[in-house]
Formats: sequence, structure tokens, C-alpha cells
Amino acid sequence: MARGSAVAWAALGPLLWGCALGLQGGMLYPQESPSRECKELDGLWSFRADFSDNRRRGFEEQWYRRPLWESGPTVDMPVPSSFNDISQDWRLRHFVGWVWYEREVILPERWTQDLRTRVVLRIGSAHSYAIVVSQGLLCPEHIF
Repeated sequence: MARGSAVAWAALGPLLWGCALGLQGGMLYPQESPSRECKELDGLWSFRADFSDNRRRGFEEQWYRRPLWESGPTVDMPVPSSFNDISQDWRLRHFVGWVWYEREVILPERWTQDLRTRVVLRIGSAHSYAIVVSQGLLCPEHIF
């Protein structure tokens, strides 16, 4: 991870702690305005499905504590998309279980200058049971 990216991630952790608060009551689709800046996270993400027998190897081995590619092979997966329809891997066609997405994000500097800045993460098309991990910190209380 590049040094500049590490700094951005260091600031991202505390900023995202409040993200679940904005999602609890639901919210309208965010609109860009003079007081609100939006950052789209669409694009290619590293992706890996947990094909283990119990579908929990990712949690047991804590894949979220290091880059995803270090836990095993990953593929580039477009977001938003349905992983069941994108890959040519027959195991993914009807896969049910945990899948892992990872993407490094560089935050605008003005978001990290003031730690009181509220950053809300809006997940538009995740499954009804998703967990967000930031900085290798698994936050089970932030389950969507």
C-alpha cells in the first residue's frame, strides 16, 4: 500500500464510525450540493468468494486484516453488478455464502482535516446482510 494511501486509510477509520448512524433510519439518494460532496465507489473491486465447507473461513482467518489477495486468489469484479452473472466460474453461478470485496479509497484531504467531519457510507445494492470493514476492523454492530 502506498504511503499516501495508508494516510488516507488512517483517517478513514474514525470517519466511518458514524456511517451506520445515517443508515439506520434509511436515507434518500444523496445529492451533490454546496454543503455535501459525494464520492462514487463504483468500478472494479477485488473479489473473493468463501468456498470453504462452512463458508466462514474468511472470518476464521480474518481476511479483513490484510490485503484480500494475500488470503488467496482474487478476481476483478465490477461494482455495481451481480457476481453470480459476471464470472465464468461455475461455482459462483448459484453460490450462497460470504463474498469479500475490497477497494482502496483515497479520501479528499478536506474530509480528513477535521475529524468532526461526518462521512456517511451509503451502500446502494448490497445483500440484506452485509458487514463493512474499515482499516482491518471488523465492526459486527454495523451490519446492514
